[in-house]
Amino acid sequence: MSVYRDELLGAQRQGSAAHRAMEAWVSAPVDAPEVPGAILEGYAKNLRESRERIRKLVADHGERDDIASALAENEKFHRSLGLSIRDKLDIEPEPE
Repeated sequence: MSVYRDELLGAQRQGSAAHRAMEAWVSAPVDAPEVPGAILEGYAKNLRESRERIRKLVADHGERDDIASALAENEKFHRSLGLSIRDKLDIEPEPE
């Protein structure tokens, strides 16, 4: 068993749970009870935090298929909810 497996599984569970909760809110009917903004921000925070946990695993253990797959899935969660992935660097064109 790998030394990072528990951390990776924990980060995946955290991200998946936050995504499910936010997806349920996005998909709720118009007349559904309102969810307080603080709760929604908590879900978004958990989703961002799970991504950072996975990115730390990449930094600590290098590019591994299981970690890369988990990161790609987490970033897909962000995009599906319309959340930005702010920490990606924009590649600037080289000066001519």
